[in-house]
Amino acid sequence: MAKKRKRQFDTQEIQWDDEELRQRIEERRRRSTISRRRRKLITLILLVAVFSMLATMCGKDIVRLKAENRALKKQQIALEQQREELQEELKNANKQEYIREQAKKQLRLLNPGEILFTFEEEEAQEEPENADKAEEEKTDKEKKDGGSDG
Repeated sequence: MAKKRKRQFDTQEIQWDDEELRQRIEERRRRSTISRRRRKLITLILLVAVFSMLATMCGKDIVRLKAENRALKKQQIALEQQREELQEELKNANKQEYIREQAKKQLRLLNPGEILFTFEEEEAQEEPENADKAEEEKTDKEKKDGGSDG
């Protein structure tokens, strides 16, 4: 039985000359440098995109919160004015003059010898519209009545 011989490679064929080896090494370095630059560029673009999205979202929140803050400040001013008015009314609540004034306004109470005149504003505003319709109806009736009489 024959012994199997290990195959030996001819190192002469595999060896490259120094110039070819330098070219291959340089090509690998250039490729790895290009791929590293591409990865860095993609990472940078992604980071910029993420930060710009975050900045936009935060900016929208800031604008919304500022508008809400302005509205709340206006509401606070209105409530403070209302509080001052109510405090003034509370101070006057026990005064006899204020009690009479409120009795006249809210309960329509009168002192002896006084006359109360009331004007209903809503009816006064609606009357011109109704008055036009009523005038049209009157003229229609007059025409019918006038035509049969004459």
